[in-house]
Amino acid sequence: MHIFKYLITLALLAGASHAYPQAYPTKPVRIIIPGAAGAPPDILSRAMGPAMSQALGQAWVVENRVGANGIIGMEAVIRSNPDGYTLSITQGAPVSLNPYFYTKLPYEPLKDLAPIANMGVIAASILVSAATPVNSMRELVDMAKAKPETLLWSTWGPGSFSDLYRAWTESYFNVKFQELPYKASSAAFQSVISGEGHVMLNASGALTSLAKAGKIKVLATIGPNRYRTLPDVPSFAELGYDVDFRGWVGAFAPTGTPRDIIARLNNEINKVLSDNAFNEKFLVPGSVEFKPGTPEEFGRFIKVDRELAGRLTKLAKVKPE
Repeated sequence: MHIFKYLITLALLAGASHAYPQAYPTKPVRIIIPGAAGAPPDILSRAMGPAMSQALGQAWVVENRVGANGIIGMEAVIRSNPDGYTLSITQGAPVSLNPYFYTKLPYEPLKDLAPIANMGVIAASILVSAATPVNSMRELVDMAKAKPETLLWSTWGPGSFSDLYRAWTESYFNVKFQELPYKASSAAFQSVISGEGHVMLNASGALTSLAKAGKIKVLATIGPNRYRTLPDVPSFAELGYDVDFRGWVGAFAPTGTPRDIIARLNNEINKVLSDNAFNEKFLVPGSVEFKPGTPEEFGRFIKVDRELAGRLTKLAKVKPE
């Protein structure tokens, strides 16, 4: 009888051990950034480090893996063990745009990545140079219709966000601009400030001081709401435009990572980003608007974003490599 009770106790203990795995984490958590230092994912990941290390009880180690439009970094994450110790914090391009940029992408984001948290969308606005004689989207469209291909739309290459919105504007309003491509977004932005280019899309937070100084004019902000530091600029939703495709920052783990670990990370990341002081210090300067939510909500967001990316890259006639 005593032996029988002993065996039952062992069985129950074994079951409990299986149901409640060793507490996570028990070692440092590595964050791979598939891009260069100074971009929103890098800035946010490092800024979150102290709070996340304290919350998890382990070091939050950030590592940049640069190259191939984020492919090198994303591959490193996808090929790692799905145990919650290797994560990625990335911009949206490696997830939503790369499938349309490459014919043989070595990963499928919707299958190989487990969404953890949407850390925010990047506010963006359409602007024109101070000398361009338009003050609204309607006036920009009217001028483009009256003088086809005379307005220069600055981009940082095929498939860049400014290029995608050039293509959308042309299709939606049946107008034509002349693309003025540069190698970097900063160069494209400088071209509009100087008047070499006429129009482009850029992060909203970078526009406020220049707009107040009269060096540029901001015509509209992408998405449902006006941007907080550009209160006089109408949103796309106000104007009745049906597109909201913006950059974003998100956290991912390899597919197969336990759901309880995903939930824990989601909860801790949302706590850090919900702090008003953190928001003002790190999110606002980067034009990042926090989007709190569950991993499941982030997963649904990604599917919609991916579909819209396909629509816009088709309009822009992006040819995959």
